[in-house]
Amino acid sequence: MKDSLTFYACDTKVLEEKIMTQDLLFGQEISGELERLGQHLGTLYFDNVYIEDILKELDKLTGAPFKFLLGMGARRLEPCGPVDYCGRQIPAELGEYVFQIENIQKLCKKAEPTEKEKELIDKWNAFADKIHLDNEPGCLDALKKFVGKFRDRTPELISVFTRATKR
Repeated sequence: MKDSLTFYACDTKVLEEKIMTQDLLFGQEISGELERLGQHLGTLYFDNVYIEDILKELDKLTGAPFKFLLGMGARRLEPCGPVDYCGRQIPAELGEYVFQIENIQKLCKKAEPTEKEKELIDKWNAFADKIHLDNEPGCLDALKKFVGKFRDRTPELISVFTRATKR
């Protein structure tokens, strides 16, 4: 199984009073309760590359907190792991992720990059070669489109990253 990124909309009161308490009281996974009590907005997965690899590299190269989409960092919902990681998202901030993905794509096509831009492009290209990103054409566009379509969502937006069981 490949890893996946799923978004749910959920009322804040339901999230805090029903879903998170179920997890704490009965050890039920938050993601299962989100499926039951939230609104499933969509799931993204790729057949030939791992979303986790892409988001972690984008986080490292751009400085944008892509780790939040992976349910890591300050916005994660605990307890989490080892398979599902949930995190609260601020829909207005999803535009930053879209911008950074577009920026990487534009830099790779730039005819005469500066020395600093060339360094970033070289790092990205080395990463892309390492994970065989060319085996999944259009995956950055798909990721950008998927994340971008939830920028105006309310009330609470929750991402669930499901880690691949075998690598």
